[in-house]
Amino acid sequence: MIRKKSFILALILLLALSVFAFGCEETTTPERVEKDDTEQVVTTDRKSGSSDETAAPATETFSIGDTVKMGDLEFTLKGARWDQGDQFMKPDQGERWLVLDCEIENRSDKSTSISSLLMFTLYDEDNYSMDMEFFANTKGSLDGELGAGRKMAGELAFNVEEGQSTWEFIFEPNVFGFGQAIYVIAEDEVK
Repeated sequence: MIRKKSFILALILLLALSVFAFGCEETTTPERVEKDDTEQVVTTDRKSGSSDETAAPATETFSIGDTVKMGDLEFTLKGARWDQGDQFMKPDQGERWLVLDCEIENRSDKSTSISSLLMFTLYDEDNYSMDMEFFANTKGSLDGELGAGRKMAGELAFNVEEGQSTWEFIFEPNVFGFGQAIYVIAEDEVK
């Protein structure tokens, strides 16, 4: 019995390492689906806020409403809003809940797994990652299996500090790979 358990444990470990090894080599480059030809690609230094239009390679950032194709997935940040909470749960003093409305479409012929905790991150102006807020009033979920040719919509909430006015929302579809779509969100875009 112990021998059988050891074999199963070794098999699971080997499978996990294989998935990790194959996933680490995968790189996905974000491509804007509906691109305006008049836009320039600008590289921005997050710490200084300065931009350099001649730097190469440039990091393209996206805005609310843009659809980005990464591999077989198309991701759209449809909107952003504030949530004030309710009588039982509210943001702590000096904090706000930023809710992002998102949609993912699987353009492949295979299903894929989506995880809000592993694929999405929000950074503030000071380059700190923000915690997801699970008590905010959101609809839908960006978790689970997404079938071939199907769409999934849901809202993600983040706990952000008052006084911050811009954030970077990162979509990383390859959990163990490389490639990010970076959305810049300004406070005046949040409803």
